[in-house]
Amino acid sequence: MRPLQHVRQLLSLGRRIRGKRALHGQREASVQKSGLPVLRFSLLAAGAGGLAYDGIVNDFTYCGASVRFVRSLKTAGLIAADYLRLDENDPEYETKVKLLHKKSAERLLETCLLNGGLYIKVGQGFAAINHILPVEYTSTLSLLQDRCLPTTQADVQKVFRKDFGQLPEEIYQEFDYQPVAAASLAQVFKAKLPSGEQVAVKVQYNDLQKRFISDLGTIIFLQDIVEFFFKDYNFGWILNDLRKNLVLELNFLQEGQNAERCARDMKKFSYIHVPKVHWSYTKTRVLTLEWMDGCKINDLKTIEKERLSLKDIDVKLFEAFAEQIFYTGFVHADPHPGNIFVRKNRKNGRADIILLDHGLYEELPENVRGPLCEFWEATVLRDENKMQAAAEKIGIGDYMRFAEVLFQQPIRNRGGRIRGKLTQEDIDHMQEIARNNFEHIMGTLKEMPRSMLFVVRNLNTVRAISHQHGDVVNRPRVMARYAQKCLYMQHKRRSPVQYIRWLSRRIFFEYCLFLSAFKLYLLDWYFNILYLVGRAPASARTVMREMMQPPEPGVLK
Repeated sequence: MRPLQHVRQLLSLGRRIRGKRALHGQREASVQKSGLPVLRFSLLAAGAGGLAYDGIVNDFTYCGASVRFVRSLKTAGLIAADYLRLDENDPEYETKVKLLHKKSAERLLETCLLNGGLYIKVGQGFAAINHILPVEYTSTLSLLQDRCLPTTQADVQKVFRKDFGQLPEEIYQEFDYQPVAAASLAQVFKAKLPSGEQVAVKVQYNDLQKRFISDLGTIIFLQDIVEFFFKDYNFGWILNDLRKNLVLELNFLQEGQNAERCARDMKKFSYIHVPKVHWSYTKTRVLTLEWMDGCKINDLKTIEKERLSLKDIDVKLFEAFAEQIFYTGFVHADPHPGNIFVRKNRKNGRADIILLDHGLYEELPENVRGPLCEFWEATVLRDENKMQAAAEKIGIGDYMRFAEVLFQQPIRNRGGRIRGKLTQEDIDHMQEIARNNFEHIMGTLKEMPRSMLFVVRNLNTVRAISHQHGDVVNRPRVMARYAQKCLYMQHKRRSPVQYIRWLSRRIFFEYCLFLSAFKLYLLDWYFNILYLVGRAPASARTVMREMMQPPEPGVLK
C-alpha cells in the first residue's frame, strides 16, 4: 500500500503547486495591468520634463533641431521618391522632368525658409551655380536672397541683453525693430547713434550658434542619403571641408575685421566703398556699421532710373574682385546681389559700388595666385601648353576641365576659345556636361586647393550677375588683363628689366586679342556678303553675331 500512498501524496503536491502558480500568475497579471498607466504617466512626465528643460535652459534648441531634421528628411524622401518614379523612356519625359524640377525646387525653398539659418545659405549657394543646375531650381532658390523669414522683437532683445546687458533702445538714440533686410544668419535694422549718425545694425538670430553644428550635420547626412540613391551627385564633402569657414562667419567681430581689411585692400579704387565699423557698438552677435544708401546690383530698374551704365558697373565689379583673387588673395566668398549695392556718385555721376556682408572670406596663398594668373591669361590666349604648365603648378591634372570650371563655359568643343557672352546653346551644353560628367567635375574640384573652392563660388556668383546684366562686358578678358598686371605687381622687387619684360608680354597679349577679334570681324563680313548674294542662310549671320564680342571698356593698365 505504501507505493499507492506515495503516488497520492505526489498528485496532491502537484495540485497545490499548480494552484500556487496560478495564483502567482494572477497576481503578476494584476500588477502588470495596474502598472501600465504608471509607465505611460512616467514616459509622459519624462517627455514633458525634457521639453520643459530644453525650453527653459536651451530655448527649445534640441526640440527645434529634431523638428528641422524630420522636416528635411521628409522633403528629401518626397523628392527622391518622385524622381525614382520617373521613366526615362516615357515620350513625355522632358516635360514631366521639368515639372518635377519645379515642384522639387519649391519644396526645397519652403523647407529652407522654415528651417532658416544654414539651410538658407546652402540654398543660396546652389542658386548661384545656374550654369549646372536646371533653371527650375536656380530661379526658385534665388528667392532665398530676398525672402528670409524675420525674427521677433523679443528675440532681438534677447541677443542684446546677453551681449550688451541692455536693450537696443538703451544703447542707440533710435532703433527701428522693423528689419530693412533679413539674411540667412542675421537681420539688419536701421538705428541712430547718440551722435546722431545713421547706422545699420546687423543682429544674429538668437538661437543660430546653438543650432548651427546640428543643422550642418543634418545637411551633410541628407547629402549622404542623396548620394546613396543618386551615386553621381554629392556635395557633402564640400560642406565638410568648409565647415571651419562657415563657423567663423558666426563671429561678427571677425566680420568687422574682414570689412576693415577689405577696405584697406580696396583703397586704391575710389569707386569701391566698405561701410565703417563702429566697434563700441559691436559684439560677437551684433555688428554696427556705417549706413550707406544704394540699390542692389541686380535692380535694373533703379539703375536705369539713375542713368548708370551697366558696362561701367560691371568693369568696376570685375576689376575689384580680380584685385582680390589675383593680387591681395583675400577673397569675398559670398558676393551675391544682396551683398553688392550700387549708388550714383554725386561728383562725377558715375557708379559707386558698396561691398557688404564680409563674414565669409578665403585666403588664397601666393603660390596659388601666381599660377592662377598665368592660367587665366593662357586660357584667354588659347595657349594650351601654358595652360597645362600653370595647372600643374596648382596640382590640377585635367587643365581643360579646370578651365571650364573657372570660366563656367564649354571650351573643348570650340578649340579653347573664351566668350564674354554665353548663348542659350552654351548654357544648355554646360548643363548637359554637368549631367554626363558630374563625377569628373567633382574630381577636378577635389584636386583643387581647398582655398580655391570659395574662389569658384565667387566667380560663379559674379558670372551670374554679369548674365543678369546681359553680359555687356567681356568678363574673362577684363580679368585676364588684370591677372597679367598682377604677374608684375607680385614681384617684391620690381626692376626696370622686369617692367620691360612685363610690358612686352602685355603688348603681345593685346596683339593676340586684337588679332582674334579682327579675324572674327573678317568672318562676319564674309558671311554677310554670302548672305546678300544668296549663298548663306540668315542663321549664319546670327551665329557670327553671337560669336562677336562687344568691345569691353577695360583699358591698358
